[in-house]
Amino acid sequence: MDYTVRDLTVEDEPIVWQFLQYAAHESSVESVRNNPALTIYAKNWGRQLGDRGCVAQQDDLAIGMAWVRLWSGEERGYGYINQRIPELAIAVLPDYCGQGIGTYLLKNILAMAKESFSAVSLSVRGDNAAVRLYERVGFIKIPGSDILNRTGEISFNMIYQFE
Repeated sequence: MDYTVRDLTVEDEPIVWQFLQYAAHESSVESVRNNPALTIYAKNWGRQLGDRGCVAQQDDLAIGMAWVRLWSGEERGYGYINQRIPELAIAVLPDYCGQGIGTYLLKNILAMAKESFSAVSLSVRGDNAAVRLYERVGFIKIPGSDILNRTGEISFNMIYQFE
């Protein structure tokens, strides 16, 4: 598959909202915007402290994205560990899944995050096939992090520690 990957910029906030829809398994961007627990993953994208990301594009179409966001104060995502560890979000358009794009984006965002952080966390639904990808690249499940998520299923947190 022929695609390019570039860093996210402040101007990419609309694309971050779009991919948050897929990462959160929501039916529309509007449903994401109406959920305060999700809006924090995209609102005011591009903050100097802790916002990093990359987008895969085929021609001018964004087909996948991975980003990390560092939480501060009372702001916390589902995969929050502490104020020094950013949380990862990642999504690939459904028509492009299974082609290695997610793996490439994940490795790319981890390389970016390694420059500034000691670890990266995430929250994932237990039945999400991406759990195998996360484990394959080195994420480990955080014991005792299982929760009943907003859809009534089990989610848990994982962490990737840089050496």
